[in-house]
Amino acid sequence: MDGLSGAASVIAVIDISAKIASLCYQYSVAVKDAKDDIERVRSNVSDIIHILEKIKQLLDSQDKTRLSTTQGLSSSLEQCLKELKSLEAKLDPGKARKTMSRLGLRALKWPFTSKQVNKIVLNLQGYEKTFSLALQVDQT
Repeated sequence: MDGLSGAASVIAVIDISAKIASLCYQYSVAVKDAKDDIERVRSNVSDIIHILEKIKQLLDSQDKTRLSTTQGLSSSLEQCLKELKSLEAKLDPGKARKTMSRLGLRALKWPFTSKQVNKIVLNLQGYEKTFSLALQVDQT
């Protein structure tokens, strides 16, 4: 993974992560019975954003040659992006929400069970650890 494509992958994951964090916030305001689950997902997505922003800063820096481990994250970044896109698709009510708001309905239902949230959080934490460890290896 060269510096340019690595930075592009990181930017794509940061972008979708920010959208998911925003959608989680919208759910937390509208949905009363799933606040803890929503906050867990939002918090883990925010953690990934933070780590990937640090990786992007390093990839954008002048000394890219020292980042061999971080530059080898393309597979993990692609898999993370794929999972985040799936998560975004399930969270974004899209046209159905626009139709409901035109009808005066404000119902928004959290689309995951607690068990599903546990799996999502575990996956996100795995990516977070992978990205963090790559940063640690490159900084030593």
